[in-house]
Amino acid sequence: MHQRIQRALAAQRRGQGGFTMVELAIVLVIAGIILVAALKGTDMINKAKIERVVSDIKGLQGMAFEHEKRTGRLPGDCNGDGIIGVILSNAPANVVRLAGATYTDDPNPMATTGGACSGNATGGGGVGVVETNINTPWSDLRKANLVDPNRVNRQLAKNQTNNWYAFGSMTSAVGSNAVTNYIVVYDIPLWMAKGIDVAIDGPDPVTMGTGTQDGGQVGRVRLFHNGTGGVSIDGAAWPNANQGDDQLVAVSFQFDRAVPAN
Repeated sequence: MHQRIQRALAAQRRGQGGFTMVELAIVLVIAGIILVAALKGTDMINKAKIERVVSDIKGLQGMAFEHEKRTGRLPGDCNGDGIIGVILSNAPANVVRLAGATYTDDPNPMATTGGACSGNATGGGGVGVVETNINTPWSDLRKANLVDPNRVNRQLAKNQTNNWYAFGSMTSAVGSNAVTNYIVVYDIPLWMAKGIDVAIDGPDPVTMGTGTQDGGQVGRVRLFHNGTGGVSIDGAAWPNANQGDDQLVAVSFQFDRAVPAN
């Protein structure tokens, strides 16, 4: 009897033993597969977000050119001089984060608060229209039925990070120093900004004719604001990556048909 009890206890101890090496290897392989799938899924989601912003930018560019085709001027260019009146160097004071946005919720904004321009390229804007008001380009697009006229400017200007797009112009800090029309994408993660740059300017974008790496300094997509409260810029190296690729920046897209200055 005593021997039978000892054999039973020994069998019980064997049944309660830990993982074998084979079992442990299988667990590690499964965990690795799950981790790779999760990382791949995150990459796919981030890629889709970049593609959506690029699609938005190109769509806004197309609508601006269509407005020019229909009316003889770009949206927000009330005096027909070829330059959108919003001065983007001042825009960070107007459009920073959600709380600071000055896009109107009024479905029919008055001219003095950024209403649509009236007249044509030679006739200039209507009485009281503030060409530099950040709402004016969007009101122009609504008036021309190029966007849903039932959506207010605050809704139309939203980007994929729940912040803002803006139309405007600024003097280039490089090259010819010409005044150029831009679309700015505010407050997006640095990784998204870099992805947009590559998607539009090409892989490993370079300064044309020099072979120098771009890094947000030239091309159609450039670093516009580094998110630290400094003044707007027209092209600069990406912020220090040691601060993380999730830090918020703004990027500008030169949508004029002219070749961007280097």
